[in-house]
Amino acid sequence: MINKILANRYEILEKIGTGGMGNVFKAHDKKLDRIVAIKVLKLEYNEDNNFIRKFKRESLAAASISHPNIVSIYDVGTEKVEDKEVHYIVMEYIDGKTLKDLINDEGRLSEKRALNYCIQIAEALKVAHSKHIVHRDIKSQNIMVTRDDRIKVTDFGIARVADNTTVTATNAVMGSVHYFSPEQARGAKVDNRSDIYSLGIVLFEMLTGRLPFDADNPVSVALMQVQSQMPKPSDFIKSIDPSVDALVIKMTEKDPKDRYKDVFELIKDIKDYTIGAKTFSVKREYQEDDRRVVTPTVNRRPKRNHSNNMDIERQKPKKVVKKKKSAAPAILGIFSAIVIIALLIYVVPKAMKGMKNSDVVEKIAVENYIGKTRDEAKELIEAQGLVLDVNTVENENEPDGVVLGQKPEKGTSVDKGSTVTLEINELPDSVPVPPLKGLSKKDAQKVLEENSLKLGSVEEEFNEDVEEGKVIYSNPDGGYSVKRGTAVKVIISKGVDKTPVVLSDYKGMEQDVVVNQLKSLGFTVVIENGNSNSVGEGQVYDMDPKPNTSVEKGSTVTIYISKGSKVDEEVNEDNESNQNEDNFNKVNHVKVRVPDDGATHNVSAERVKDGNGNKIGATSVWDYNVDSGQVSNVELIGPGEYNIYVDGNLVKTEKIK
Repeated sequence: MINKILANRYEILEKIGTGGMGNVFKAHDKKLDRIVAIKVLKLEYNEDNNFIRKFKRESLAAASISHPNIVSIYDVGTEKVEDKEVHYIVMEYIDGKTLKDLINDEGRLSEKRALNYCIQIAEALKVAHSKHIVHRDIKSQNIMVTRDDRIKVTDFGIARVADNTTVTATNAVMGSVHYFSPEQARGAKVDNRSDIYSLGIVLFEMLTGRLPFDADNPVSVALMQVQSQMPKPSDFIKSIDPSVDALVIKMTEKDPKDRYKDVFELIKDIKDYTIGAKTFSVKREYQEDDRRVVTPTVNRRPKRNHSNNMDIERQKPKKVVKKKKSAAPAILGIFSAIVIIALLIYVVPKAMKGMKNSDVVEKIAVENYIGKTRDEAKELIEAQGLVLDVNTVENENEPDGVVLGQKPEKGTSVDKGSTVTLEINELPDSVPVPPLKGLSKKDAQKVLEENSLKLGSVEEEFNEDVEEGKVIYSNPDGGYSVKRGTAVKVIISKGVDKTPVVLSDYKGMEQDVVVNQLKSLGFTVVIENGNSNSVGEGQVYDMDPKPNTSVEKGSTVTIYISKGSKVDEEVNEDNESNQNEDNFNKVNHVKVRVPDDGATHNVSAERVKDGNGNKIGATSVWDYNVDSGQVSNVELIGPGEYNIYVDGNLVKTEKIK
């Protein structure tokens, strides 16, 4: 493929990667003078129709979503190279490396950097999930990191439209087993929560530099995904915050119902945690081996004390019996022994239990209070039976009134009634951040200045809920108090994403699939019904605008759905066409035989005049490849004048009234 030119435009420069279905090449787009990446389906799959269909689905899924954290799709095509059909996708070239390579080169990432990457990946998934597209193969190999530290999610090659048939080659589960969700490993139906599970594995990998489950073969790893308890990142890196542990555990729960229901909730939790507004705790039942450190300390002392007392008491009656020689004392001794044994059985254990309960002081595990407000922390501390002590600090880079430090540290075991000392940020000149959502940039700046604050950096992002040019949210957000004069960052809506989309060829696809696909792209869909012998009933046989046309989001797309084949009158060998009673819906067929020379030939037709004989811009109405010596039944719909071509050469002009 090196040095080959596709579509008279893309010059292949070098091979830069290999995936499960295709190879990726670096190429030069001569028309726009830019570097692109081209994914080419492996030639060994060309004879497999399932793979060809799946490759086309990849094109449709990837082209339907646009986001700064998703690799952009520029073009899709099929071309013959050295007598072999090449199916390809032209996409954005990323100057960077995969997240897998980054971790291999640099080791585990810092907590802050890992969470930042996680949010960017989740933002990409948010767009895909909102269009009912599940990626199904989220893994560090499919995530690119640019030189300016931005995330780009790529390879929607095994994505599927939610609630549709699974996109697989042989009903086998695809993707990388180390990142599988349990439902993927079982071959069950997946939804957006499966992507959240895989993202949780990626987050674990970023935090620890390793994967949570590994074995000698994929089957064993898949079983571990289904059956084994997910480890916490802090099991390997002790410095990781318990709240981050909790995020990972919730993302990777075995039951999808226990995970985040969508990435919106996940993004909110991560953002809340990073600004110190919220902390989390792991809530789950541990297996027996996870309790092995605790169990001995609970049971050892009571057993030892009870055993020693029993030995002492049992020795006493023996000594008494040995000293007495008369029958009366012997009888008295036996009676005494019976009484003592009864006491040992029924009374002593209760007494020992009461003594133990009065001597043992209850232990409390100190929670993480950092990031909470003073009132929140106080409520938690007092509920645990601990005592609050406060030291104030001043840090103008943090919100007013939140906990910045604590002693003892989180996780420390202390006696009930112990004192916990918190360092609470106290800004002498603090002001609350006003709510800014829905304001214009100018109005937001004015409101901030009125509240003794100033406008900080401004970022933009697409948002369907907030009007273009209005504030989506701020950082810190409304309600937090900060030092007077602080610069507040705002995120402004760019409105609905109306980036032009190149329409794919939906011919032969089911109506519901095409309607959902077009609506997910933001188009208004109009359905027209007619007869067609080229596709099955309920399938698309034509569309307006035509395939490969660049159309702005929000436009109307008309799709023509087949009602089934039409029984036409006999069409003679002179290529006479039939007529329908309805002039505007009449379906005509013209037979065209291609040369019998062993080669494949292209048969096409264009409408050049309308029903009144007026010239119009040539509109393609038929374009198919036909095997050597075969007859193409060219379908012409509606009145007008049509030119029919074989391999680009005019062979017939048909006038339909």
